[in-house]
Amino acid sequence: MVKQEQSRNQKVYARSISSHRKLPSPPNAPAGEVWDLIDRLFAENPTPEQSPTTVADSKRPRRGDSRRRKRRTDWRRVLDVSASVVWSFIVVKLFIGDLDRVMLAVIAPQAVWILDFRWLLVLVLTALLLLLFNSRKLGLSLAYIIGFPLVLLCWKLPKFLIKKRSSLLVVGLAGIVTSIGSRVRLFTIALAIASLSGFMISSTEIPWVIAGVIGMAITLIWWLTITAIDLVRSTAFIRTQKKFIDWVLQSRIIDKVPTPTLPNRITIQSWTVEDATKFRDSAGYHVLITRVLQFWAGCLDQYRRGPSVVVLNIMAAVGLSFQVILAFTFINLGVYTFAPDQFFCAATPNLWTFVYYSAAGTYFGEIGALVPVGVFAIVSKLANGILGVVVAGTVIISITLNYRSVRAEADAEGVVRTLYGTAAEFEQASVEQHQMSFRDLENRLFATGWGIFGVARWLATQAEEQPRNSTTSN
Repeated sequence: MVKQEQSRNQKVYARSISSHRKLPSPPNAPAGEVWDLIDRLFAENPTPEQSPTTVADSKRPRRGDSRRRKRRTDWRRVLDVSASVVWSFIVVKLFIGDLDRVMLAVIAPQAVWILDFRWLLVLVLTALLLLLFNSRKLGLSLAYIIGFPLVLLCWKLPKFLIKKRSSLLVVGLAGIVTSIGSRVRLFTIALAIASLSGFMISSTEIPWVIAGVIGMAITLIWWLTITAIDLVRSTAFIRTQKKFIDWVLQSRIIDKVPTPTLPNRITIQSWTVEDATKFRDSAGYHVLITRVLQFWAGCLDQYRRGPSVVVLNIMAAVGLSFQVILAFTFINLGVYTFAPDQFFCAATPNLWTFVYYSAAGTYFGEIGALVPVGVFAIVSKLANGILGVVVAGTVIISITLNYRSVRAEADAEGVVRTLYGTAAEFEQASVEQHQMSFRDLENRLFATGWGIFGVARWLATQAEEQPRNSTTSN
């Protein structure tokens, strides 16, 4: 084969490229000069929000503002009370029963028939509201009441936490919610089985009652076992944080944030306000990510060393005690239903008698209104007391041991170290990129008005105030 020669144009192009030496790129402009130019560009071209006239006009109080603000606050309080009443009625109506009929039968028995005409009451109330209020105010108020759970979750709770300005409170609540949410599936299953067993015990058929007692006992033992294991190894929040942080770092979401580079001396001469804004925002995002990671690590460290675990255990103790009392209430009721001679009582006991009997029996107490005399009643009494002692002992052991284990847990220390390490990498990259200290870079950003509604400045303050453990912050 004959090697094909290059065309004449390709040869000429190759000689022209090799003959011209590549010129050196101009040096980068000093960081101080870049930020001075940014300050000058923002000062010469202020945005409408940053202009002194706009700020002064926005801060100047208008006539009647205080009265309008007071009326809105009063109306919002009325809506909060109304929404609380409406949603409480809905929950009671769905999960408990006709509480309105019971209350009206106690207060005014002769007026119970009115509840059979609820549609008429709703129609009259709707007409009255339409007469008293305009359609816009009424529509917004109805939307507020209907979406009140979302208002609590998305507005009132964050507002409360922001007012408290306590990172420990925020991370403690997050830990409690995570621990509860991790057991929602099992709790729903146990609640369904227990409710079905309670319904079977409430019937008068002996086979159904016996099956309900057995199902309630098995469900109680199963749930107490799961809860005891979870109390001894209660680290759901830390495990969830570790999984989430590992996912964020492995997916490299943080690395996708654009990294600012200092312009050279020639490029900076043609800079506009848009170029200065892009450079400032890129630098600000890196500073914000660094402070968020430091704040996150500090919060987890406080949670690891704080009282959140003790609060969780106390909540678990109260919840378990209530569950034991409620379960044995139905078990003792079932025993009395299929064998009344198992108990000695001066009068026919009602449901509240069994509740009182089970609550006293949780710690081997007794009441005179109901005394166990048969084998089944005595066994139920002993099981009630033993499980009550087990619940109390499990909580005490969890408080004394789990608090120390969480404090020295390897997963928690690893999560905090990872966050602090990633924040240190971002901080070092920003220092090298901008050729100034991290604190000076923050001051330059704040001087230009950047801060995302004060979040960056607040995070910087929190990062300095948070105590760091010597083994995790290095």
